[in-house]
Amino acid sequence: MSDSFSMFRALVIYGLCLPLAILLGYMLATPDDRVSDITIMAVFGLLAFPLLLRWHHPLLVLSWNLLAVLPVAGKPQLFLPVCAMSLMIAILQYTLNKNLKFISAPTIAWPLLTLSAIVLITARLTGGIGLNIAGGGGIGGRRYIWLLSAVAGYFALTSQRIPAQKVMLYIRMYFLSGLTSAIGLLITVVAPSFYFIFLIFPPEQSGIQAISTNVSGADDLLSRFSGLSTVGTAINMTLLATFGIRGILNLQKPWRLTCFLFFLFLGMLGGFRSGLILILLQCSVMFYFEGLMRSRMLPVILLLTILGGAVVLPFANKLPLSIQRTISFLPIQVDTLAAMDAQGSTEWRLQMWQRVLPEVPKYLFLGKGYSIDPGALEMAVARMTAGQDPWEGSMLSGDYHSGPLSAIIPFGIWGALAFLWFLYASIKALYQNHLYGDPEFKTVNTFLLAAFITKTIGYFFIFGSLFSDLLGFTGMIGLSVCINGGVRSAVPVVVVKTVFNKFKLANATR
Repeated sequence: MSDSFSMFRALVIYGLCLPLAILLGYMLATPDDRVSDITIMAVFGLLAFPLLLRWHHPLLVLSWNLLAVLPVAGKPQLFLPVCAMSLMIAILQYTLNKNLKFISAPTIAWPLLTLSAIVLITARLTGGIGLNIAGGGGIGGRRYIWLLSAVAGYFALTSQRIPAQKVMLYIRMYFLSGLTSAIGLLITVVAPSFYFIFLIFPPEQSGIQAISTNVSGADDLLSRFSGLSTVGTAINMTLLATFGIRGILNLQKPWRLTCFLFFLFLGMLGGFRSGLILILLQCSVMFYFEGLMRSRMLPVILLLTILGGAVVLPFANKLPLSIQRTISFLPIQVDTLAAMDAQGSTEWRLQMWQRVLPEVPKYLFLGKGYSIDPGALEMAVARMTAGQDPWEGSMLSGDYHSGPLSAIIPFGIWGALAFLWFLYASIKALYQNHLYGDPEFKTVNTFLLAAFITKTIGYFFIFGSLFSDLLGFTGMIGLSVCINGGVRSAVPVVVVKTVFNKFKLANATR
């Protein structure tokens, strides 16, 4: 009897799986068909649903900075479907069990909801989201999706608290997932039989940027490995979150400082001046909040920095060109090619800002939004190809390389004020968690506060883009809320005072 039932069950399973496998195989053979992509994603989503119910929260943290895409039409970043499923599961669990509540942090939630409402209203009044589907003529909706996904990601992240024993695991998953940016660099060394890897980890996102310029009659090549910049930053941020400045400078464990300096050097191969400035600013802010400004470490670090600079900087023009470009903001002599490339990037931004600033009053009350007319974009690309207005394509797409402009032009003064409200509320919450959080998480809370402040300074004064940077902001404040169970505040202290009475001594509590 049991053998008959087992055979019947096997036949049913084969009867369901074989047609499904044939259907999926046919759809995989037509990768450009949007219906096929949706069907395949739905099938795999249903198959993975039991795993997502159990692991959706850590998967969300892991995918936050993961440089991976789904190999379907449009190549959406893996974070987007994981975020959507995690939020839906969290809402479903809350609906079924009222004891499972989102972590309460209304001071963060309200500005994010306000910003989302402004984004949606602006999109409605300026031509829609612009996904270029269902006969729509506009494009640019991907940026709306990233903005709204950053907000949704915050609420999905704060749907449950991170267990105390797993705090450092989550922090490491959040930052070390950025190491995937180096996988795309392998396309130059692996055999073609392994190229299927790059369907998930696209090499163009790892950024092997090469600029050929003729300098003094010679053909020189400046190669920038932006993937290595992300790798160096990811590991150094993990070291700072784990040990803090005090721990990294612990001379009894010199491997920490050695690793930090090695990956700082590795990150400089990306050629990004902002990357070096921000990591040094991060260390400085952490140094202050760890209370080391009045310690004996300060004069020692200043002396070692001066001595190190005096030894290394005179030989700066012997370093790789990408590193010379990274340090070209310092008052030192670097190779002409590196200096010209850095200066050209700066001038390109300044020229674009001069062109954009007169348009700010026009979009002060109703923002421009992100919707783009495909015809206008095609004309802008044609002019750029002809060498005219090289910044016009960036202007049209809203990529102004300026934090304030990226907020006020697309969403007007209202969007800018909502974003400022969010930044203020987040920094205040992070500071309270730094002061009043569990002493066990003191280093992590200090790191998150310093990282958020550093990112805010970089957003306003170095390089900023609202649609891409908001995800980083919501990720850091979301982690702080999850680690501390909300926004901590000072606990009232009960003072016991001895009162002398002519009849007796009594302990009075007030």
